Amino acid sequence: MTTIGIDIGGRTHVVARCRDGQARADHEILRVSEDRAGFTILDAWLDRQPEPVTLVTMESSGHYWMPLASHLRRRVVPVAVVNPLAAKYFARSRLGRTKSDPADARSLAEMAMRDTPDARDPLAGAELRQAARFAMTLVEEQAKVCQRLIRLVELGFPELSELFEDPTCRTAREVLRVAPTARAATRRRTSTLANANGSPGHRRLGTARAERLQAAAADSIAVPELDAEVAFEVRLLLDQYDLLERQITDADHRVAGLLDGELARRIQTIPGVGPSIAATLISEIGDIGRFTDFDGLLAYAGVHPAERSSGKKGSNPETSWHMSKAGNAHLRAAAYRMALVGIQHNPVIAAHYARKRAAGKSKMNALGHCMRKALSIVWGVWRNGQDFDPDWAVED
Repeated sequence: MTTIGIDIGGRTHVVARCRDGQARADHEILRVSEDRAGFTILDAWLDRQPEPVTLVTMESSGHYWMPLASHLRRRVVPVAVVNPLAAKYFARSRLGRTKSDPADARSLAEMAMRDTPDARDPLAGAELRQAARFAMTLVEEQAKVCQRLIRLVELGFPELSELFEDPTCRTAREVLRVAPTARAATRRRTSTLANANGSPGHRRLGTARAERLQAAAADSIAVPELDAEVAFEVRLLLDQYDLLERQITDADHRVAGLLDGELARRIQTIPGVGPSIAATLISEIGDIGRFTDFDGLLAYAGVHPAERSSGKKGSNPETSWHMSKAGNAHLRAAAYRMALVGIQHNPVIAAHYARKRAAGKSKMNALGHCMRKALSIVWGVWRNGQDFDPDWAVED
């Protein structure tokens, strides 16, 4: 019995070996390049081992582990891809004081020998996971564009926020297309502003609101020195928003084509969960049966509370607890989107948010509680095999 640990690098991987009956890995290491020649050298080295290789362990370091893991799986070599935090804590438990590629490879080989992590197909569902992550990345990029637009509105057309709670909503964006700054709004015809967002199927701004907007723009506190630059940047950001909107639609269609089965349909019965979020939940959680309870899922997502209350930090119980965020960032992002959309469209999450706000929680704190609530809904739908029920009792 021989276990192998591989420290993954961008161009070079370091391989170490731990033999049966040994607590420590051999000092000898092998360096292989991230190319076909390197993989061939590794294959020959594995074939020369005097004892069968029972497990190869590597960290899920970015995307660099995927080609090697795929290669080893095709050779029917058992592969376990472990969380880097698990490998880090294992090294600490062995009082490891050296941090280097060879030391990390030896630690992974020893971890494989002692703990025998599960050897699952590391690339099972990889296509769905990649598609979901890409779709969510586009959504995040669009959110960043919205933040930049809000900054420009505050500089060039702050009065727009008096008319729109969200200055990046569709109608507000259409107003910005014809009047990107307050000065531009005063020069436009009222009818031009009134017809903003007047395309079929959408509600135009209207004359009354256009007149209110022009009156506010005439006495604007905008920065006149930045008028031309703000107008230029707003135009480009609106183009970026439109491009991302089209790409998000295409990505959602791609993800929807990859989703299949009763589980995907059931999860999408939750208000605010579309193809991209459903794909993220399914691909990032994997087998939900590996979590013995709901707290395990929360910890995996990093949504569970962590306490920092030593010394003076514990004087205020409201600030001594925070969201851990030591978990799967992609799953946490999906929970955030579910909470954000759920406040408007999911009655269970909306009620939960209202209660937390009424209890004095800040908006972001209440939203964090809603992320937990969103995952609890997913847990219930998934584990119970039932569609979402808006009449479910809401727990605190």
